[in-house]
Order: sequence, then C-alpha cells, then structure tokens
Amino acid sequence: MYDKVCGIVIVFYHPNDENINSAKKLSESYKVIIVDNSEKDITYSIPKAHIIKLKRNVGIAAALNIGIHFFIKNNYKYAVLLDQDSEPDKSLLSSLINYSENCTDNVCLVAPSYYDRAINKNADFILCTEKGIIRQPAIGKNAIEASYVITSGSLLRLSSISNIGFMDEDLFIDFVDIEWCLRANSLGYKILGLPWLKMSHEIGDKPIKILNKKYVNHSPIRHYYYFRNIFLLMRMSHIHPQWKKWELIKLLPRFFVYAFFTKNNMKHIVSMLTGVYDGILGRVGKKK
Repeated sequence: MYDKVCGIVIVFYHPNDENINSAKKLSESYKVIIVDNSEKDITYSIPKAHIIKLKRNVGIAAALNIGIHFFIKNNYKYAVLLDQDSEPDKSLLSSLINYSENCTDNVCLVAPSYYDRAINKNADFILCTEKGIIRQPAIGKNAIEASYVITSGSLLRLSSISNIGFMDEDLFIDFVDIEWCLRANSLGYKILGLPWLKMSHEIGDKPIKILNKKYVNHSPIRHYYYFRNIFLLMRMSHIHPQWKKWELIKLLPRFFVYAFFTKNNMKHIVSMLTGVYDGILGRVGKKK
C-alpha cells in the first residue's frame, strides 16, 4: 500500500523498453498512473501501475489532466508530472516532497534543475520581471523563484488546481507548462526551482549548432505547434508581457534556423507557416 501524499503521472507515447523499466521502478515506491497517448496498442506489463491506454494521441495537456484528476479524486496531496524520457531517482522525489511539505500553500509547484542531454547544458531558471527576462543559473542551496519550469519532474500541489485550473488542452503539446505556470503567477501563486536537485532530461531531437550556439530541434509537426501556440499565447492576458516580447524577438531567428538548417526543410517551412496562420486565426487543439 502507498500513502496518499504523492502520486506520479507519466505520459507515454510509443514507449521503449527503457521508458517502461523506468516506470516499473517508480511504481515500486509510488502510486503511478500511466496515460498512454500511443495510437497503436503496445504490449507491456507494469503490474503495480494503473495504466490508461487511450489508443489515440490526445496531447500532453489532456493526458496530464487525466492523471491529475485521478489523484485529486483519490485525495492525494501532490502529483509528480513526468515525460517518459525523464529518469528521476527515488531520493529526488522524496526531496521534492519533503521541501514542499515545508512550503506555504501559495507555492503551487516545485521543480529540480535539469540537465538537457541534447545540448549538454544545465537549464537556467527563468523569471519574468517588469524590466525584462532574468536567467538565473541553477546553482546554490537556496530555492530560486521562477516564472515557469518544464513540466517533467515538477511536483504539483493538487489543491492549487481548484483556483488555477487544469492544463490548457487547446494547446495540445507545446507551451503547456509555460501557459499554466504564468497563469498561476497571475493568480499570486509561486513556482520554486530547487537547484541542488538535479534531473537529466532531453528536449527535442539532435540539436542544430550554428556559430557555437545550439538550437533545440523538433519534427515538422512539433514546429507547427510551437509557432501556432506562440500566437495563441499572445492573445492571453495572463501571459507576462516580457515573455511575449522575448518570444517574438526569438521567432524570426528560429524560423530561419529551422527553415535552412534542418533535413527536409520544406516540411519544416510549411509546418511553421501553417502554425503561424492557424495561430493568428485562433485555431486550437490537434492539427486537423
């Protein structure tokens, strides 16, 4: 039996053996809900986990919401949200829980620092201020207030959902974490990064390197959602104006990189332009 302090939500999408074994290991210590977004039925067994096979891709936001709803319904206090590629160890999860237990209720999310394997770099914690964006190195032994963190590896205080709401399913995949975190900020909630806790994670495919700078790379369909959802977030009043400004400044250079330095670049160009068009028109959900 598990206590009802913290459960784990893992979103699967065509998981490999390593993903399955990692989830199996976590299920030995915690109640694990696996929401499988794979279109094809993949056979695997994780006896101690509760597996929900959707047999279609409903998007990361909807999949997370299914898991979050389960733990709220069953009176859990926290939920750790994980991508299938993340590999937190048991001590990291217990440290997140112990830290959260000493926080006030307005701290809705705590997260470790993460090492991005794709670009060989520790990610900074980002803070949006009136004067601009502050990149805070993930170092030290004190918690760092952040405007947002990546979903995977974060520990969510479930009581905050009643005020903040669930993940925005209209976004489907990209910027789901940023939108939710900035929505939480706008309602007075705090998000804390814990730099002494480390988690390895990989975002995207093999990065593109130009003039000693590495750009996270994705498939054409992910670039559709990236560009579309930027324009959807521009419409939202709770999104910090400095974030909007920052993303608009980065938009053209990113378009240039993905248009000229990716394989099958025409697919990327069409996807990005379609995303911009659909974002301006306000089209949401899964790409038709």
